[in-house]
Amino acid sequence: MTHWARLSETGSTTGMRLMVTIRRRLGAWPFRIALFPVLVWYFLLRGVARRASFDFLKRLEPELGGVRLWTRSFAHFMQFGEAIMDKVSAWSGEIPLSSLTGTGPEDLRDAALRGEGGIILVAHHGNLDVINAIGERHDIDLCALVHTRHAEKFNQLLEQATGRKPPQMIEVSEITPATAMALGDRVNRGGFVVIAADRVPIPPTVDDAKADTNSVEANTAEGSRPASPASAAASPRVLHCDFIDQPAPFPQGPFMLAALLRCHVYTLSCIREQGGAHPRFRVDFAPFDDSRAVKRSGREAWIQQAMQRHARHLEARVKRHPLQWFNFFDFWHQAPDSTSNPDSASAPKQDA
Repeated sequence: MTHWARLSETGSTTGMRLMVTIRRRLGAWPFRIALFPVLVWYFLLRGVARRASFDFLKRLEPELGGVRLWTRSFAHFMQFGEAIMDKVSAWSGEIPLSSLTGTGPEDLRDAALRGEGGIILVAHHGNLDVINAIGERHDIDLCALVHTRHAEKFNQLLEQATGRKPPQMIEVSEITPATAMALGDRVNRGGFVVIAADRVPIPPTVDDAKADTNSVEANTAEGSRPASPASAAASPRVLHCDFIDQPAPFPQGPFMLAALLRCHVYTLSCIREQGGAHPRFRVDFAPFDDSRAVKRSGREAWIQQAMQRHARHLEARVKRHPLQWFNFFDFWHQAPDSTSNPDSASAPKQDA
């Protein structure tokens, strides 16, 4: 099975720039009109994404089939298009705090004011770019860890179009011992590290492994703290957790990092609840666990039970809002396959 991160990214910079310009200059409805044929093209010609959508929707509603399945799946793609529009709006500063419902914004701000930083577990469900407005306007220290550079081209385009800096991002596959220590310092100062806990990271190459080994040896020689947990946080270690009636691989990295940093652990979600010209988003931010009390001897057990609890928590959210699940690949069979051909499949562009 091709690893999700190796699905080729389709679309050109010129096309993306045109879509962003339409959204910013002409508004939401001209953007929707221009996006519609693009989504039709993706839906009809990108079989990997369409079949993944079919499979996901049938897991939730086994009776779906025929025209109903195709209609439901296309609505799934349309929701993805709405999420792209919301991403542009969020980066442009056009989403007012008044459009955010739920206690999430206040809870996040209160945790920051108390200095209770930590790991924030998120998923590719809903639209977390809207959260950037909260962090920026309340001056909350947020750092996002991402799995790949697939989103870099689109993020650079949005930065050029809006003149606004993106939130700080660090690619997970490049975590070094120094990076891990910097993340720990950030958390200790009350900052937050945001990491997606629903995708298996791309496996390191042979060169990456050699670099990690050299980093470990160098840091050990200098008397620094052990670096192996930091390298493990970037490795493709997975655990199969029950998710929508079947075991699915989830990354251990976010939970290993939480155990390493010994900190508060939170969950964060942002769901589009109302469409139209004035969308509303429900933001939920809640404590998930506290790894400060986890002893070294109990780390493995804590990681396993925490991962299964998170999978159940995510499943409940996905069932409430299924069309905002934006993993357009075979989620239940994603694998850290380092030998896959990057050009063997295509899917709608996904943020990491």
